[in-house]
Amino acid sequence: MVDRPRADQFLEVARELRAAAEETRRTLQASRDLVRRSREQAAGPPVSGSDPGPSQQLVTSLIDAYEAAEDEPDLQTRLLLAHVLNHVGRRIAGVMGPRAAGIAVH
Repeated sequence: MVDRPRADQFLEVARELRAAAEETRRTLQASRDLVRRSREQAAGPPVSGSDPGPSQQLVTSLIDAYEAAEDEPDLQTRLLLAHVLNHVGRRIAGVMGPRAAGIAVH
């Protein structure tokens, strides 16, 4: 038989685990929505001049998130962030050519 204080501890741990699981579920859903919107945008026909490119804040935030995820054990998170960075990089490349970006092309 489990004593009352110990049972209360177990209940508290269970609540914390449930809250963490719910937060993870919301994060995964938001990530899936981002990927879905990214794919929809990539599948759509590009309209010349319609994409001003990603904001500097978005690019910086994504780079920071990707670097922070390098220490995370979850491979799926790292892959998702890499996919998003790849998408944003393609948007940047579409708006400004390699020469404007300072990339030497031979």
